[in-house]
Amino acid sequence: MSRFWHVRSARTATLLSTCLLLLGISTTFLVICLIRVASGSWPSWITGFLDSAKNIVWENSSLLALAIGVAVIGLLLLIAALVPGKRRTALLEWDSVHEHEEWVADNRGLANLARYEAERTDGVGGASPILRGKKLHVGVSTPVHETRDISQSVQANVQEVLSAIPLAHSISVSVKATTRGGQ
Repeated sequence: MSRFWHVRSARTATLLSTCLLLLGISTTFLVICLIRVASGSWPSWITGFLDSAKNIVWENSSLLALAIGVAVIGLLLLIAALVPGKRRTALLEWDSVHEHEEWVADNRGLANLARYEAERTDGVGGASPILRGKKLHVGVSTPVHETRDISQSVQANVQEVLSAIPLAHSISVSVKATTRGGQ
């Protein structure tokens, strides 16, 4: 099975900017080398830059700190571009006639389903679920001062609705109820 839809999201903006920067640098070096091959000498603006670079005193602490800072930022951008992001889908166990077919559910959709189910519970004024990996944290607000029964009801309702979905991995549900308003 190819796991195409269940891959981790790419950091597209960072990856694109890093690729464009590297493309610009390599194109500049290519043009400089082609000028060197065609004319037999380096372009004047390159020789001027190299002469001024020779005259820089590297014992200057501010210049050294700037060079190290730029190198560290470049390394961090490169790592951020290459490391994949978090998974945003949950793989479903689904019997399919095609061997290379897979089914996934969006984490946001599962969280919205949990929100809907939690808000349907008696005594709940609002719910805010957060799904991270295999853990679903549901925060509910209620006007009732005794929150223990409401927390258990919300957890049972949300767990029941999630167990009806054929997820490849079970999701553990935790509920935190807070009292808002009321008498």
